Order: sequence, then C-alpha cells, then structure tokens
Amino acid sequence: MDDLAGGLKPISLLERVAAMEQPPTLADLAAGSETPRPTLHRWLNALVGAGLLQRSPDGRRYEIAPRASQLAFAILSNQPGGALRHQLLRKVVETVGESCNLTVMHGAEVTYIDRVEAMWPLRITFQRGSRVPAHCSASGKLFLALMPPARREAVVRDLTFERFTDSTLTDRDALLAEVATIRKQKYALDREEYLAGLVCLAVPVMQRIGRSPACVAALAMQAPVSRMSCDQMLEKLPALQDAARMLAGTLE
Repeated sequence: MDDLAGGLKPISLLERVAAMEQPPTLADLAAGSETPRPTLHRWLNALVGAGLLQRSPDGRRYEIAPRASQLAFAILSNQPGGALRHQLLRKVVETVGESCNLTVMHGAEVTYIDRVEAMWPLRITFQRGSRVPAHCSASGKLFLALMPPARREAVVRDLTFERFTDSTLTDRDALLAEVATIRKQKYALDREEYLAGLVCLAVPVMQRIGRSPACVAALAMQAPVSRMSCDQMLEKLPALQDAARMLAGTLE
C-alpha cells in the first residue's frame, strides 16, 4: 500500500502542473510545497520519462505532454458519466434541431468525445475521435480564448494555419484578434472556416480547477448554412449555455 501511495505522488504533481496558469519551473512548484526540491526534481524527471510532461524549449519549464492529453481524452471518453452525457446531448439536439458535439482540446486540435446527429437528410457526419484544427473551428477558437495566456501562446506557436476554405483564418494576428473578442463574449462561431457550407456555434463547459474556473470541454452545434445562418444560430445560444452547465456534471 505504501508503494502505491508513493507512486501516486507524481500523479498529484502532474495534476498541479495541469492546473497552473502557465508552465511552471521547479522553483514555482517548490514554492509553498513541503516536498524537498530533489524529490520534486526526481518526480518531474519520472513524468518526463513517462511522456506525461515535457520541458519547454528553454528547458526551464514543464508542460503537459501529448501522452497526458491522450490519457485525459481516454478517461473523458470512458468515464461513468458517458451515458448521461450522451442523453443530455440528445436532449439539446432535440431542443436546437441540429447536430451537437462535445470536444476537448488535444494539442493544437479539438477532439470529439461525443456527438449526436440531428435527423435531417442533409447533414455532415463526424465520428467520436474526429479531430479538427483549433484555428478553423468554433470549439478550437473558444479553447484558445479561455486558456491561460502562456498556454495559448504555445498552442498558437504550433499551429500550421492550413487553409481549408476561403474563410479559414490563416493569419496569426487575425486569429488572436478574434480570440480576444471570443474571450469577452464567451462563445465562438465557425463561419464556414473548416468546411464550406457548414457553420458552427460553440460554448464552454466550465469547471473549477484549483481556485479558478476553467474551460474543460466545449459544446457545439453544427448546421449547413443553407438551413441556418450564423445569426439564426445565435438564437440557440441560451439553450446551448443551459446544456453546457448540465454537461459539466458529467465530466467530474
């Protein structure tokens, strides 16, 4: 049992790194901690060796690594609240009349952890596990807007800004300007930026992590522009926000 408890201490450290507003240094983690620096350093090296943390380019800070993001996605996809989450998604689809999905941030992409299709002959199907670049999706831009500034800078640095349609944002400054607006309004739109003919509205699913609320997932609805404009989509905003509050409980 002692061995198990000892093995869980680095996991607690991983959780602490994930909850911090910017990638911490060893000194940041040691501040206010009763754990000696050599022990913290050993745990950090173990987490780096396991692929759960990685060092920043300057070698001083520790960041969440892709393997940790993959693990978080697997946990969210298979946790006990999945059945209730899917039921809530069905209800919001019935309310708004269009397909809805729940996504999480995975590197510089958003990943679908659940989706319910509307019963329309004309629809665009995405599967659980589908990935979309952050710069051209409503959910991705929402995550960028609501994440800590240091993490946003790191993610934007990794974006390829690939053009998918004539509406795709391929300029860093233009993206950051829209992200600043999204941060104030707490919702994001995809105006045919990933697929021509498809518009999307996304709202955050918020939870308290540590002392601050954080966007842990995004709830989005999608529709062909031939059936619904972005202005019409915004009429569904209150229903999506209500559903996002309910969905937060399925991700605890």
